[in-house]
Amino acid sequence: MSNGLKDAALIAFAAALLVVGVVTAPDAPAAAPPQIDPLSKECIGCHDGASGPDIKVNLRNNPSGHGSHVHSFDGEHPIGMIYQSYVDMKPGYKPISAQERNMIMVNGAVGCLTCHDPLNPAKGHLIKSDKNSALCLTCHDK
Repeated sequence: MSNGLKDAALIAFAAALLVVGVVTAPDAPAAAPPQIDPLSKECIGCHDGASGPDIKVNLRNNPSGHGSHVHSFDGEHPIGMIYQSYVDMKPGYKPISAQERNMIMVNGAVGCLTCHDPLNPAKGHLIKSDKNSALCLTCHDK
């Protein structure tokens, strides 16, 4: 039997096993449940409405969800997102360049320190100016 016929026979056999349920196709990897990283927990600990301005935690990690990547700003920017999975799976997200070393992502997840520098005394403690949405456009297409 030629190699081409052997390959075709193996593929047909594997397909038959799949159809009858002897083997199963691997599931798409499930998104990890969103986690609040330790650095963001420190931020949230003070931003409780008593010690600092109150923030609402928008914990999310569902890159395969069907919602738009653009969200209303009724709440806070989501944290807990494994950013690269969003770049890989959703339109509207872009890879972060190596020049953005000051954007801290703990274990690849977006957290408070991704956009905020608590040592920056300027209003909002942003890691860089958001004039003309510059900070937002670091990650988002629009």
